[in-house]
Amino acid sequence: MLWMRRKETNDYSRYVLAIFCWFTSLNSFFFIIRHWVGNIVVNKGLLEPESTFASIIMQMTFFFYPLVFIRSISKPCRTLTILFAPLAAIAAVGMFAGIQYTALDTFADLLHNIWKPDVMFRLFAVTMMLVYSFALFLVPYDWQKSGADKKFILKYSLGFCSIGLLLFGLFITHARIFTILHQLSMLFFFAWLIWYELKERLPVPENDSIAGAEDKPYDIIDKLWMDVTHLLIEQQGWRNPELSIQSLSEELASNRTFLGEAFKKFAGCTFSEYVAKLRIEFIVSELMRNPKANMQALFSYAGFRQRSTAYRNFQKIMGVTLTEYLENLK
Repeated sequence: MLWMRRKETNDYSRYVLAIFCWFTSLNSFFFIIRHWVGNIVVNKGLLEPESTFASIIMQMTFFFYPLVFIRSISKPCRTLTILFAPLAAIAAVGMFAGIQYTALDTFADLLHNIWKPDVMFRLFAVTMMLVYSFALFLVPYDWQKSGADKKFILKYSLGFCSIGLLLFGLFITHARIFTILHQLSMLFFFAWLIWYELKERLPVPENDSIAGAEDKPYDIIDKLWMDVTHLLIEQQGWRNPELSIQSLSEELASNRTFLGEAFKKFAGCTFSEYVAKLRIEFIVSELMRNPKANMQALFSYAGFRQRSTAYRNFQKIMGVTLTEYLENLK
């Protein structure tokens, strides 16, 4: 499904996620075959080279997927090379350098041989994987370039870290509980990712300027409301998906109480209603100009990052569903 709908977005996110799903599915398939079919004996030692370095390759894709839409990367191949050269080098050396690996059947074996170069190299490899797992928290967020909101990025980062920790525990203990938890966490994480990618996420349009987005005149009779309209209208702050009355009050060096009173006095509604109205009014004006406009691009440009939120606000403000509205325009 991801591959068939890969061109619906203007980034490489679905390409990356589809490839990752294929890689993970094949890896899981061969894992099951090797463990449950035939008479193949599988090494169940700690820090198995095959599993360790194959997981590094998997994690590279795992990390690259959110980078595509968090930062709207224009040159993914160059970015991938720079970011993942260390991990790729470790995986290449581990798999193709002809290293003779010490068998580690128990945790006691690991402690006994921990200073051997091949054991230290494998520990270094899984430690690097753990470091990369937490590195997503350091990626700068820019709402104008990002195709997802902060809540999704936080959930993805936490899920990524949890899977990384479970994998780390699996490598150094080979305990059955870590195997089960790791497989289940991967299953639920992928299901959630695919659902979000296909049903919720609204990609940022390639061209940040959509014709017809005009400022609307408002009566300005005091300094606070002037600052509010300057930020929200002239600077198009209403498009920021992370905009809240708290962030607005901090930026204007005011407080929530005064802002709430200003919106009630001059706009006749709450802050949330005002921002939602600006966004929906923009979408409606664009649909009147072009009923066949790309809805994903319009929603994303207007500051929405989830379809359900966009549809809910549209129906609340317009009194009809988006589907009904589009039918009436025909």
